[in-house]
Amino acid sequence: MTDATDPTVMRHRHLEQIAMAALETGRLLMETGAKSTVVASGMRKAATGLGAEQVHTRIGYASLSLTVTHGHNTISRMVGVGHHRVDMRLNHEIRSLCTRAAQGGLTARDLAREIRALTGTVPRHHRIFAMLAAGTACAAFGRLLGADWISFAPILAGSALAQGVRMTLAARGTNTFVLIAVVALVASGLAGLGASWIGSATVGIAMTASVLLLVPGVPSMNAQTDIMEGYPTMGSARFVTVAMILIFITVGMGAARMIVGPGLDSSLVPPAWLAHQAAFGGLAAACFGVLFNFGTKTLIWAAAAGALALAARTLGLESGLPLEAASFLAAAAVAIWVEVLGIAPIRIPHAGQTLAVAGCIPMVPGGAAAQCIIGLLELSSRTPAEAQTALVASTTAGLQVVFTLGAIGAGLTMVRSVVPHRDFP
Repeated sequence: MTDATDPTVMRHRHLEQIAMAALETGRLLMETGAKSTVVASGMRKAATGLGAEQVHTRIGYASLSLTVTHGHNTISRMVGVGHHRVDMRLNHEIRSLCTRAAQGGLTARDLAREIRALTGTVPRHHRIFAMLAAGTACAAFGRLLGADWISFAPILAGSALAQGVRMTLAARGTNTFVLIAVVALVASGLAGLGASWIGSATVGIAMTASVLLLVPGVPSMNAQTDIMEGYPTMGSARFVTVAMILIFITVGMGAARMIVGPGLDSSLVPPAWLAHQAAFGGLAAACFGVLFNFGTKTLIWAAAAGALALAARTLGLESGLPLEAASFLAAAAVAIWVEVLGIAPIRIPHAGQTLAVAGCIPMVPGGAAAQCIIGLLELSSRTPAEAQTALVASTTAGLQVVFTLGAIGAGLTMVRSVVPHRDFP
């Protein structure tokens, strides 16, 4: 009997096609910013819709593996995962395709063909628009951190040019961490020199704000969510990556500080006005939505989420709550609001956890993280008395980062976990 008529051989070939098509959906979901439960759910939907009876997944940071079963036949396959980024338009198109595959009617070849078509047709924002969005987001962060008005333009210009460098280096396949150090050097150096030249009194804050386009907001949120949802290995890998990103941001900032010179120890004293915080929180969230490749209409909802987050946190702080508690309540408020947007008859397309994360990104204490690492790096150059004070300040800043990120992630995940979802968790 030839291979063409052997039902067992044909069945294994068909299972292999199912496995590879499902793995391709998982790979794209992972590379475009999905958390582990979404990746696993997407692969299961695709595989079961294509005819597999049982599906078992393993989610890794650099690879995905899948085992599919039909009757007595089982096959396992693995695929590598490339650079992790955030591209929500492509991500949601892949989710929609997985949902459609789960309903039946598609073959493995149909699914593979549609995936290839999507990767080449999903639009992205223009390069210049993305550069301006990155610069505006960092300038808004500067105002949230307490930078003076005259430093707004240098922060915007330095961060925008750095984003251009970032996209150029990424297109050339530069190592991620080397890229981050270079971009941090360009952004922080240009912003610091510009702010110093025009006489800003908050040069240090300007340099810190300018690198916040690199803040790993989505990876840090996904890391905590993965651990809370039963993927501790994947969550730990994401946390290690986040830590490495922060270290290389600090490397770039440290080099820029040596170029710009002394007088950079501006204290972070953010304005407490509710309207101010809400306005610049909304602006930063919308601009990060551009970097995350949100659709044009979704950017409006991202701005509203950011405004809500900063307004809620400001009200919490004004009522006497610590930063961590205020951030938790603000994140929960944003998560509830996003869930309301997804309920009929409102039903805003693509209103999901990533929209909530975008809204919460202006609350991520990137400035405190930079202060912590820079303070630790400078310990060796201080006298013993100064080192003790600096160590306490750096440790305090580091703990504030950890607890605030934990509070934001808990607020988002706890709301999301108690609300039933028809398609993806």
